[in-house]
Amino acid sequence: MDEYQQIKLNVDNIDNVEEVQDKIKELGFQSESLLQYLKPTIEASKTLQLIFFFLGAVSMFVSAISIANTMVMSIYERTKEIGIMKVLGCVIKDIRLLFLFEAGMIGFIGGTVGVGFSYAASYLINKYGQPLFGALVSGGRPMGGEVAEATYSIIPFYLPLLGLGISIIVGLLSGYFPARRATKISAIEAMRTEN
Repeated sequence: MDEYQQIKLNVDNIDNVEEVQDKIKELGFQSESLLQYLKPTIEASKTLQLIFFFLGAVSMFVSAISIANTMVMSIYERTKEIGIMKVLGCVIKDIRLLFLFEAGMIGFIGGTVGVGFSYAASYLINKYGQPLFGALVSGGRPMGGEVAEATYSIIPFYLPLLGLGISIIVGLLSGYFPARRATKISAIEAMRTEN
């Protein structure tokens, strides 16, 4: 008769681990899981998510200021061009849309670069994070057996789209007042401006 010293089970969802452990104990067997080690890690992960959210919000604020500054400088440098557009009969709404489009594109390009960096960081964390995160989960102690391969960084499909959308909106909002200023420039004074 074959005897087994231990059986390893993989549970489909981390939320089901305690339930499966209870069922095993009801059958009269001992049960251990990494959940006791993972709970502090999950809490730390939630804290990290909050920190990253805060850093993202600060980054968006700084981006908005940078885009607004870029648009103000663009309007200042192109004052004569704006005057020429007005003299030629360009509709004020079109001039505003031109500058809003530029601000939106700056936001889109910044968002695209940010999404690219996010995917690169996620790849590096998943590829090289096993030793680091394995040690964190075990508290630096060997746990008797192999540490399972894991994916530490998962980017949901909607997150890059949300990031791009927010970047474009931040670009448009930060470009609104400079674009409005561009439409209020007097055509005659703009033509006299020396750039």
